[in-house]
Amino acid sequence: MPIKQQFLEIQIETLRKIDEILEKGLYYISGLLLITIATIVFVAVVMRYVFNEPPLWADEAPRVFFLWMTYLGIAVATKRGKNIRVTHFIDKFRPKPRLVLETFMHSLVLVMLGTLIWYSIPILKLQAGGSMLSTGWSFLWLFTPVTVGSVLMLFYQTRLMIASIQQYQNGNKKEG
Repeated sequence: MPIKQQFLEIQIETLRKIDEILEKGLYYISGLLLITIATIVFVAVVMRYVFNEPPLWADEAPRVFFLWMTYLGIAVATKRGKNIRVTHFIDKFRPKPRLVLETFMHSLVLVMLGTLIWYSIPILKLQAGGSMLSTGWSFLWLFTPVTVGSVLMLFYQTRLMIASIQQYQNGNKKEG
């Protein structure tokens, strides 16, 4: 095997390992955020109804954690191909029209994610100087999950589209 081919395979394997670590990290961070949200809400309820002293931060903190958990979780679901899709009709198509339809659907999702990222950047710039009242955290913690999650979903959605095309090409090679 040529050295160039070996180098390329090593790079691909390294990227796969990084991708696996990223997916596990996102998965476990989302789980940790869920546990954190449940704990904070439980403490807030106890503080409010038992001690009649609700913590001021108990409204903002879970909201921020919920947004991060949601967008990181959606990225993991997108990577695994577990996002919401109605495949009942798509599966009835022959391979070539199915590929065209799936590529069109992936393209629409990519356009939507690109638009979301594009329009979220000015919002981040506007919110950069402000801070939440009860926690003192920057508003960026509240608005950044949309951008970060959308970038991750854009990456994973692109991979899903490429995988659909490769699957079609591999299926045609076997038939031909």
